[in-house]
Amino acid sequence: MNGFRLAPILIAFSVATNVLAASADDIRPANAVGPANAPVTIEFFSDMQCPQCARYEPMVKSVRGEFGDKVRMVIRNFPINAHEHAALAAYAAEAAANQKKFWEMAEALYKTQWMWAKAPAPRTIIMDQAKQLGLDTDRFQKDMDGSEVRERIGTDLQRAKSLGVKLAPSVVINGYNVPNTEFNENGLRAAIKNALAKAGQ
Repeated sequence: MNGFRLAPILIAFSVATNVLAASADDIRPANAVGPANAPVTIEFFSDMQCPQCARYEPMVKSVRGEFGDKVRMVIRNFPINAHEHAALAAYAAEAAANQKKFWEMAEALYKTQWMWAKAPAPRTIIMDQAKQLGLDTDRFQKDMDGSEVRERIGTDLQRAKSLGVKLAPSVVINGYNVPNTEFNENGLRAAIKNALAKAGQ
């Protein structure tokens, strides 16, 4: 893993939104693990159809857990042009967040990428995942097609732009965009410890 470098990926997801700027203050509780007042926040920019994101998300979450309530982790949507159904998956994750099941849906989407990523009707598979998670599927489907989830994703993309994020997966720790060469367990730990030190922890 330590020698693996991520290839640059261009965003190709346009969204109509009135968001002019985005900050860490826009985080919804459903999209975060850890206390809102934690001195360190990890922002994990993810494309739900990205195999690398699926592999790295558990690693980032595990490292976060080592620091307990001092660190909060957030997944932000970063659908990219190389993945045909990435935007649909992002809609699904945000629709699930409306029912407090964001992380469960994200995990389900990561695990079933091989099923829906190349499927002619990915929505059917995603709806099955929603049923398995016990979601209100009528509300879920309505939310997937609504403007709110698109605005949420637009907010994440604005946040990515403000931080200089240009590829997925990316990790930003208290505003520090972790370089590819440090995108491993030791690198993340070091970045978190540095952020804690700066925060006087």
